Amino acid sequence: MENKEVVKKLISKEAEVFREKNPEIKKAVKIIREEKKMDVEPEKINPETIPEYVKSWVEMGMTPSVVSSIKFVSKHSEFTVQELKGFIKIEINSNKPDHKESYEVMSRRGQIERFWKSHPFYYDTSRIFWLWDVENFKWEISDEVDFCNKIFDVLHIDTLDNKIRTEIIAGFKQVGRKHKPDPKQKSWVQFKDKIYDIKTGEIFQSSPKYFVMNPIPWKVGDSEDTPTIDKYFDDWMKGQSKDWKDTLYEIIAYNTCTDKFMQRLIALVGGGSNGKGTYIKLTQKFLGEENCVASEIKQLAENHFEPAVLFGKLLCVMGEVSHDDLKNTNQLKKLGGEDKISFQFKGKTPFTDDNTATCMCLTNSMPITPDKTQGFYRKWLIIDFLNQFKEIDKNLIDMIPDIEFENLAKKSLRILKELYEKPHFTNEGDFDERAKRYEERSNPVMKFVEDRCIEEDGEMISLRDFTNFCNNYLKERHQRILNSHQMGKILREEGFIVGNRKINDISACVIINLKLKYGSEKL
Repeated sequence: MENKEVVKKLISKEAEVFREKNPEIKKAVKIIREEKKMDVEPEKINPETIPEYVKSWVEMGMTPSVVSSIKFVSKHSEFTVQELKGFIKIEINSNKPDHKESYEVMSRRGQIERFWKSHPFYYDTSRIFWLWDVENFKWEISDEVDFCNKIFDVLHIDTLDNKIRTEIIAGFKQVGRKHKPDPKQKSWVQFKDKIYDIKTGEIFQSSPKYFVMNPIPWKVGDSEDTPTIDKYFDDWMKGQSKDWKDTLYEIIAYNTCTDKFMQRLIALVGGGSNGKGTYIKLTQKFLGEENCVASEIKQLAENHFEPAVLFGKLLCVMGEVSHDDLKNTNQLKKLGGEDKISFQFKGKTPFTDDNTATCMCLTNSMPITPDKTQGFYRKWLIIDFLNQFKEIDKNLIDMIPDIEFENLAKKSLRILKELYEKPHFTNEGDFDERAKRYEERSNPVMKFVEDRCIEEDGEMISLRDFTNFCNNYLKERHQRILNSHQMGKILREEGFIVGNRKINDISACVIINLKLKYGSEKL
């Protein structure tokens, strides 16, 4: 047996010095000599005695006996041969008279603490592992597999063994819980490796000391010049007040901050090929793809795992918001900011925290809402994209030079500070104006009635004709068209009488007491 050969060598004269310095092996040798048994194995070696073994090996040099004794100690302790040889290197390379620190590294806890110094990690109360990304200056969610791979790369510990892996993971959880980073202040914005405090003006280096998850991947430029982006914004907002361009910049600046102090939901409204999709892509490139997610209102409201996709993000892009999505507006109000949201990752403990992502939806028209409260309307900032472009250049974002994104960072810091001082978006209006703006875009049928129809007793118009005229009106505004059934339902909900009557002796579904204004028939 291999163990017998090891013990034979340990009994030899060559290992006398080694035996004298290691009581456990000396005890094993004594038993062997007395009982003449070569299959006797010593008790499990106490990890606290490993430093003495290492010192003895260093003093003796790498003789065949030492190599054999290393294998013997490995077999009867929790350390691999590779780990023990690593301890020998630590001992040889250490010039300190007091080698206490080197010995502590040889314990499991010491190894993990040494790992933390070069690869900071944290294990939170929701049982989530966080690992510091040295290259991107941020904390990111990790898992046990990532940790085991890192452990093998850094400490050369084989974690394929179930016992070793379980022991290592348990150690990482204990040590990781001790090294909790300081919370990030809401007024902090991180560009590249620098953190900017919007309220105080302080600038300092990002480090594992602060729990930052969402750095923006651009350094801050030297000026605020963004001529290419300016031209895009002017084209998209053409035909409206020029200061709508300021609103677009304010939205981007607001998105850089995890503090949703303005409590806004943002809707980009208009038909296709009008720039709103390109505006979102520009925003995503500026914020960084890893800081942006996509989801839907219905999923966020009904799937209790879905809100977890928002955790630590800066932007959530949503598609069309349907009428069914607004049956319960409570979740939508929470997404506006400054309300706690429940987050739950699969297999982890649920927790509540602030939503850090600005929710933006791209839609042809706003959905009709059953919630007519001021608390609902005041959260909406609606931007119209009225211009339809015949030619679509898919490379618009690639045409923006990097220096403009860096200058946009500088511009955003200045705008965000102004928003903190005066928390209002340009053109958003007061609460009543926001409610009117929402209703006009959520119920374009009634806007058509207001603009192109007259309510008059005794008059009537067929629902089919009304639908055709109204859809032409909606097409002009690049809004979603509706069928006659949807039109009739909306009109009934608004109090109009819709039913069967005869027009010129022909039975038809008509709208009572309503007619088109003169000239509207030409629509």
